[in-house]
Amino acid sequence: MKKFLEIAKIQIMNMIKSTVRSGSNGSKGIVLFLVIVVSLIFASATYSMGIYSSLPVGYKDLVLYTMTSATVLLVFIFSITTAQGQLFQFKDFDLLMTWPISRTTVFLAKVLSFVIMMYMYCFLFLLPALVIFGIYESMGILYYIFGFLGILFLPLIPITISSLLAFLIRKLAGNGKHKNLLINLGSIILFGGIMIGSFSLSSMEGTVIPEEVLVGVVNLMKTYLYPVYIYVHSAITGNVIDFILVVVINGGVFALFVYLFSKTFITINSTVQNGYKAKNFKLRKGQGKSPLFALCNKEISKFTSNMMYFMNMGMGQVMLVIGGIYLMLNRETVFQMLQQFDAFGFEVMPMLFGLVCVAICLFAFMTPTSSVSISLEGKQFWITKTLPVATTTIFISKALANAFVIWVPSSIGLLTVSIGLGFSILEILMGLLLVFVLGIFVGLFGLCVNINFPKLEFDREIIVIKQSMSSFISIFGGMILGFTIIFIYVNATSVMDPKLFILLLIGIISLLDVAFWFYLKTSGVRKFYELY
Repeated sequence: MKKFLEIAKIQIMNMIKSTVRSGSNGSKGIVLFLVIVVSLIFASATYSMGIYSSLPVGYKDLVLYTMTSATVLLVFIFSITTAQGQLFQFKDFDLLMTWPISRTTVFLAKVLSFVIMMYMYCFLFLLPALVIFGIYESMGILYYIFGFLGILFLPLIPITISSLLAFLIRKLAGNGKHKNLLINLGSIILFGGIMIGSFSLSSMEGTVIPEEVLVGVVNLMKTYLYPVYIYVHSAITGNVIDFILVVVINGGVFALFVYLFSKTFITINSTVQNGYKAKNFKLRKGQGKSPLFALCNKEISKFTSNMMYFMNMGMGQVMLVIGGIYLMLNRETVFQMLQQFDAFGFEVMPMLFGLVCVAICLFAFMTPTSSVSISLEGKQFWITKTLPVATTTIFISKALANAFVIWVPSSIGLLTVSIGLGFSILEILMGLLLVFVLGIFVGLFGLCVNINFPKLEFDREIIVIKQSMSSFISIFGGMILGFTIIFIYVNATSVMDPKLFILLLIGIISLLDVAFWFYLKTSGVRKFYELY
């Protein structure tokens, strides 16, 4: 037990330090970390309060069902990417295997740090909803006890399922030359299936009157998401038997996973650690490329070949493309769903073009690949630093790679949505212009953040991608910015034409593009040379 606690402590402390310490100024990173955490809690509380206020009397508990389901889905998605680095492909595998400790102890320490990371997401997104519902409904002490303790068991099943799926995807991909590409494709297919299922459930709910929809949501939870249903029900009713079921169901499934997986932990990781080996290799003469093209191609290849990188920062664009295709193929169903908002006095149709544009903004802000591109150079940073090219060329290549990742999927998403909703040529051109300036904005913004919060020392790339301060600021800061723009747009359309709002947004983002580039050309270049 002592050895297990020591290893678990090291794993957890490294995880915390990797998150709050990026760059030389650790206190600055901690302050920004706390600011973003508080901002996310505030955003979750605001969203929960909005749902609670919009629900009729007698259905207020749906705020808990909604937020709990969303939290479980987030944990499931994040766990698929995290499991790749935490359980299957961690770089200290060889070192840990030489220590005089049991393999089960190593596995349990890895699992514990993995679970604690998921607890952070659960508490950030679900705790505000629990508190808001408890205060407004004057719930008793058992509600808070079962609600808070239940969070410790809630993510266990999503973690189990996502870990098994992550392992299955990696097993099917094998160790071939295109292993990483196959892993990414498998993850996209899985994620797309989740989204299509969500769209299908939404279309089913939109076919009935609002009261029946509210009742139907609970029935769907009870049928298809029973662990979520029993958790919320046990907290609201204070039923001890239901809470015991929460512990037994979630804890039992997770315990079975730990027991079975610990038996094959070494075999699985030994296989995963083996890379691709070329046979009959022949050195061929390569064709010359411009420095900018070569650097940009390197960044894009890095993004598409690294599953954690792709899943953590590319899923927003995948969601956009899948959503656009679904809308184009199910136009009538989507229009019927949108007309349901009229019953609540909220007219969506006149502001639909603007809503699509600000939604594209949100997805773009969630794709800051450049926010970790400098950090991922790692110990090879000196090579990049001594290349016979201008530092601004290196910056442009990283920003362009980020912009390309946004431009292509966002343009496809915009065009498919435009076909489905019947946007005019002018609106499509305005949307494409917005996509263009957004791609540049996100790329430059990510570089500005990364140059101030670099992390060049790490043992696993997932530490930089998921836990570094630059990644945290860019992704969650981008989410906050995206939701803020959506909030402003919804409230501004009563006094402003949607097209005028989008034009103003394009102008503001363009000015920020110029400001960020000026910063990179001056302070950014100086900070770049000071690194390492």
